[in-house]
Order: sequence, then structure tokens, then C-alpha cells
Amino acid sequence: MEGCPGTRQLGAALICALLGSTALAAGCGPSAKEMVARRSPAAEAEWQWLQKTQATLAEQRGLLAAAGPGPGAAALRRQTAALAGEFDRRLVELINADPPVQGRPPTARQKAALRMKSEEDVLLARQLIDEGGDYQRAIAIYKEALAVDPGDPQLQAELARAQARRYVARETFAQLKKGMSQDEVRALLGPPNLHSVRDYPDRGVVGWFYPRDASGAAAAVWFAKSDGRLAVYLFDFDALKPAAT
Repeated sequence: MEGCPGTRQLGAALICALLGSTALAAGCGPSAKEMVARRSPAAEAEWQWLQKTQATLAEQRGLLAAAGPGPGAAALRRQTAALAGEFDRRLVELINADPPVQGRPPTARQKAALRMKSEEDVLLARQLIDEGGDYQRAIAIYKEALAVDPGDPQLQAELARAQARRYVARETFAQLKKGMSQDEVRALLGPPNLHSVRDYPDRGVVGWFYPRDASGAAAAVWFAKSDGRLAVYLFDFDALKPAAT
């Protein structure tokens, strides 16, 4: 859709035509031509493709999760990413072709399509957190998705969880112990943002910095080689002071 940001590149970008469509204006409904288009064989075939592809993606994602990060799954990972991109694009087009009308309850298919989009947005937001610690973008995705599908309890729960873990709490940080592995720290504090990881190869040290709040203050965990693996040797909740205003 020209004028809309790419949904996979930017996450759960607001569905431009859906939110801005005149069909959402009170008292404005679809035209007779649009009503016919909704029932067309092409529209039915597209909906069937989306349902089938959603099942295929679920199967392929399950295989990837079982395979882990090994090189053998690289081809399947690329294939799944490409299929997910096409699925997202065509799903948005279908939603925009038949948007809900303000003041009227959505049809069963409209609700199913919106929920399908919300499920994809949840997966994308989780990926941003798990792979890059990007809570800011994930939270934006959840909020945008809720603007389109405000009644989705999963979106609401995921948003609350991401907001709760965006900043590290002193009580949680206090549970750190020297000798912990990176996986143990990740399980306790969450994945660090990739932009907040510092490598000091001359000293054989890696630092992970976790924001404490929106002021720029951050806690830090430092890892050093121990018995052939990186383990916590130092941590400081007050490592970085708030940015000067």
C-alpha cells in the first residue's frame, strides 16, 4: 500500500487505510461495489490462502524452535521469514479492503483477520525483545496493534509484560551473583539491548547495561572469561547516572 510503512520492517505499524479510511466515519458504510467484492471468489480464495499459510507458518516456526540456532536451519529460517512477510502484506491488504465500520460490530471474518494480525504482531514484538532486547520497539508494536484491535487480551498482557521488564528493578538486580553465566543473567534480567552491550577485547571483558528508567540511568553487569566461559565478575546498579538535563 503506497503511503503505509512496511509492516514487517517497522513492526506492527498502524494499518493506514484501516485507521484513516472514511469507512470508519460514523454512518459511513461500504459501497455496494465493495460489498460484492467481499463475496467475490478472489476474496474467498485470499482468505483461504491466509488461513492455510498461517498454519504453515506455525508448523515451520515450530520446526525452527526445535532446531535451535544451528546452521542447518538457515534455509528454513529464510523461507519462513519470506513467507511471513508475504503473509503480513496480504493480510493487511485484506483488512484494508474490508475495514470495520465505526459504530457497527465487526463481522466474524473482520474479527478473525484482526486477531490474525495481532498474533503476528505479538510474534514480531517477542522476536525484537528476545533477539535484541528492543523493548521500546516492541512496546510501540503492542500499542499500535491495540489501537487496531483494542479487545485482544493477549496484546494487553504482552504489553503489560514488556512494560514491566523494560527497566530493571533494584530488587531483581539484587539477585545477581558472581559466576552467573550470560544465559542465567538473561533469564533473570531479560536480554540486553544490542546497542547497550560493550565489548572490551583488550581486557577480555563484556559489559551489559540495563536502563533503570527513562532518565538514562543504567545498571551494569560485567562478564569475564572463567573456565573457558564468560561469567559475571562485577555488577553495579548505579553504574550510569541519569543524563544531565
